Amino acid sequence: MASRLPTEIYAMIIQCVVNDRHGKSPKEMRALCEKHLYTHPASQRLSVGIKAQWLLCFSLAVEPRRAYAVRSLKCKFWPEYYDHQAWVETLGLSPNLTHLELVWLDEPPEDFREQMGNLLSACPRVTEFKFQACWGRSSGDEPSTETAQQFTKFAKQLRRLQVLSSFEWLKDMILPYKYPNLESFTVNGGNERHRERDIFRPLSTQMPSLKTLNIEGAEDVSLQDLRDGCKVWGKTLRSFYINHFPVENRRDGILSHLLPHLTALEELVVGPHSDLPLSDIQAIAKPVTPRLKAFRWVVDDGIFGNDPLANPVNVNKATIDIFNAHASTLHTFIIEESFDFWNFGMDIFQHLHKAEGLKNLRVQLHDRPTEEEIGCLLRACPKLGESETGLMVVKEFLTECTLATMKYKEDNMEESESSWGHVPQPIGVVKWSQTYSKLSSNCLADLSLTNSLIPNSIAT
Repeated sequence: MASRLPTEIYAMIIQCVVNDRHGKSPKEMRALCEKHLYTHPASQRLSVGIKAQWLLCFSLAVEPRRAYAVRSLKCKFWPEYYDHQAWVETLGLSPNLTHLELVWLDEPPEDFREQMGNLLSACPRVTEFKFQACWGRSSGDEPSTETAQQFTKFAKQLRRLQVLSSFEWLKDMILPYKYPNLESFTVNGGNERHRERDIFRPLSTQMPSLKTLNIEGAEDVSLQDLRDGCKVWGKTLRSFYINHFPVENRRDGILSHLLPHLTALEELVVGPHSDLPLSDIQAIAKPVTPRLKAFRWVVDDGIFGNDPLANPVNVNKATIDIFNAHASTLHTFIIEESFDFWNFGMDIFQHLHKAEGLKNLRVQLHDRPTEEEIGCLLRACPKLGESETGLMVVKEFLTECTLATMKYKEDNMEESESSWGHVPQPIGVVKWSQTYSKLSSNCLADLSLTNSLIPNSIAT
């Protein structure tokens, strides 16, 4: 069970008990709090004080039970508040550590590569790794034999990798090593565009088993490079998320060049900063695109400003074409809008019954379906009524809709946002408990996305 309180609260509880008991806390209280204190250590003091780093190391050393409880650890480094040896020993004392996040907040030291190697070699069971750095240059030096071996061994054990740093650093520190077991890769190369680099093509050979690719930002990469990578990943990649990938000729599109090569794709997520042209949205419905099980599009009004052919009528038609093209396989269809001047009306509602396996649905409807229309939809798509994930309601949609057979829980949007980052909600979407507490809970609105679906809804 995850902690529901900040680490500092548990520390205060223990401190009160210690003071009351003359320096000795009851074993019951320690056992109660230690699980929450040490499973996912998250004290801010660890990033702003060397003393706190050594205290954590000492507490794990004197009581192995605490060390065995550690499952994830986030190391946030400021050079003036960072003791390398303390972190190496802390990681080495945590045999069950599986999730590691390293965040470097300033320029790296001269021996940064060696320090990284020591940290990674102390984590033999870590399978999920996230690295974030604020600098744009690479170290430039060649690794020693020992450091190269440390990186090589660590790369082989990873299943999930997130890199939020420059592509120069990625090419220097990530590309040289093979990741035979890596299934999910997330990359954000920042916003500084210098020159186009070959990143995804060589990555595709180093990560042959990749099933999930999340591109949060890629300024320095050419479309040809990404297409070459997708050709290699075509038989394994099941989930693809693209958010920010600028190209010189925007009208030429991005997805239309990639989707024909991703023959195993089951889930496609288009982020709010993708600025795709209308031709890309239309390409998703073409026969050369693999049949999708899940489609999510967080729509930004940039699509209307960057493409003169994109207007609400054309975008509506393209979106309905996507639904119809993939209806036989769809279990999730999510359209989220960050503006309120475009909506589907009732157009798409007339097609929803075609997706008999539909489980999760969210579209912004401003017209009001009747009870009879809703009943027909539920009979055609019975799985829509089986979801226990909760309910997000569109104001105009609920006014005349009541059903005696539907029961929902409140949607936990905090969990949703923590698993995929912040997601802007459509205008008019509100929580059930806030606005409709007086209405019967047996109402149908749009059936929301489960918090585990994005970015990887397909079971791997």
